[in-house]
Amino acid sequence: MQAAFFTRIMHTRGFGLGVGIIAFLAACFYFFGGYAENIPGDRGLALPSANEWFANTYVDFGAAMGGAVAAMIILLLLNKVHNVLRSMTSVYIAFFGAMMAATANLFVQFYTGTVLLIIVALSLLLILGCYRDVKATPRVYLIFLLLSGFAATQYCFIFYLPVFLIACAQMRIFNGRTFVAAMLGIITPWWIMLGFGIITLSDIHLPQLISVFAGIGPEDTVLLLITVGLTALLFLTALVLNLMKAIAYNARSRAVNGVISITALATIVAMCADYRNLIAYVPLLDFFAALQAAHYLSTHRVDKSYIIIAVILVIYAALFVCQTVM
Repeated sequence: MQAAFFTRIMHTRGFGLGVGIIAFLAACFYFFGGYAENIPGDRGLALPSANEWFANTYVDFGAAMGGAVAAMIILLLLNKVHNVLRSMTSVYIAFFGAMMAATANLFVQFYTGTVLLIIVALSLLLILGCYRDVKATPRVYLIFLLLSGFAATQYCFIFYLPVFLIACAQMRIFNGRTFVAAMLGIITPWWIMLGFGIITLSDIHLPQLISVFAGIGPEDTVLLLITVGLTALLFLTALVLNLMKAIAYNARSRAVNGVISITALATIVAMCADYRNLIAYVPLLDFFAALQAAHYLSTHRVDKSYIIIAVILVIYAALFVCQTVM
């Protein structure tokens, strides 16, 4: 009875928001304690990368926190609008907050990872509502416009262009009209920027391919790789465990889960292929890992599953503590 009570509590919105608030307090402690190290480098193709948008560190911190809140809201909307988890739970908010806090130096700064998280998550929210919709063309256009436009600030957005073309096929809307909409979406932001003189042809350049590990010490590098590896392992384990359950879903639900899974797997592939720019993908990996782990725990809600939730949260809390000690 007591085990069932703890499990039920951990799936409530109050618990999820409570852990989320603790994660934000941990971020404040990390930032105001002077532990944060600036993320260097400009990897934009024509415009400055997001880590250079705010000169004032306090404004930058506020923007980073705002970006995390926006991602949590999108997580809530994904489940509320598209019923991604097919269960009443908010444990994904707790997981996401804990995972973000575990890479606190990335959590407290507004950089490409924050922007990529919001844009890809927002694109998912748009594409998941397009299943067999003959009027999906404007949404497809908007998705590719966002991805292409933000590619001017960081090349990592380009990796998601083919991913969302595959997503169109999975949502049964890929045809000549949506392909043209996608191509127009890719062209439009560059046409606008060049046409209005925001950029010139001479501004378009190759990004600075400086390894993100060059600016941090070996201890921080090891800790970052351990955290990322743990999150990727958690995601892949939950994905495999969810497969048998997902097969039994209806066609639309299978398509929704397929789009989310392929986008997440593409993120892991991009992290491996573009390892010098690994930190740009970390918040998005946290987003998908939190969603997938919550999916498994919500559909396999046995009495003692609260132990698994508690262990996951404690591990990420310990990783946060290690960053303030090492």
